[in-house]
Amino acid sequence: MSLLVALFLGIVQGLTEFLPISSSGHLVIAERLIGQTVSFEFDVLLNFGTLLALVIFYRVRILEIIKHAKTNSSYVVKLLVAIVPTFIAGFFFGDVFKSLNEEIWVVIAMLLAIGLIMVFFGKERPKVHTANASDVSWRQAITVGIAQMLALVPGTSRSGITILTGLQQKLSAKAAAELSFMLAIPTILGASMKVLLSGEGRDFIAQNTSAVFIGNAASFIAGFAAVSFLIRILSTHGLRAFGYYRIALAFVLGILVLSNTI
Repeated sequence: MSLLVALFLGIVQGLTEFLPISSSGHLVIAERLIGQTVSFEFDVLLNFGTLLALVIFYRVRILEIIKHAKTNSSYVVKLLVAIVPTFIAGFFFGDVFKSLNEEIWVVIAMLLAIGLIMVFFGKERPKVHTANASDVSWRQAITVGIAQMLALVPGTSRSGITILTGLQQKLSAKAAAELSFMLAIPTILGASMKVLLSGEGRDFIAQNTSAVFIGNAASFIAGFAAVSFLIRILSTHGLRAFGYYRIALAFVLGILVLSNTI
């Protein structure tokens, strides 16, 4: 793999991992545009850069949770329980979801479907019941956790579906974003470590060490910028603008595919 391709895909991964426009979907699109199929292992390994960006962005909150572990124990347990559906689905049906990355029409369908939902339901609800993520109820946490499982389908967007569900569960935009990203940390770490420790992952890193490093450096910088941008605009604009983007992209991709352009 060339370093230029690794840099490009790292930027795409970083920008789209946290913006609710689907990182897996955009990586599939990017690979189609450059005419090069990149290994599943590289796509997943790029998550180490975005994971680091997320940890640094929320470092104060994470340290606060650790410092007051006893007070925050209920919140941590809820987070751990909420990621169980995604881990179960990934463990038993990982190959199925992996194969969907090759289906461009699945990406297009999910970009369109979730985009429409964001347009109609992507604003913070007038009556917010939960202003802070640490006050999330069991029902809210588990509902968002189940929604996160849907993000295994390419084109969905993990951040998009979890924040959207959080808003519908009457969380504030700030609380929905924090819950989404706190759930992302163990989820991304688990998926990345699974690939890292696999024989395929180790072989890929051994053969493409520079590309993995460049890709993750790019995904870290782009990811930090993306999460900072999303947090700034979420409370005032919600997810609607991203919904319109997804709808437009779905139509453009559909036309390109039907015309055999990509």
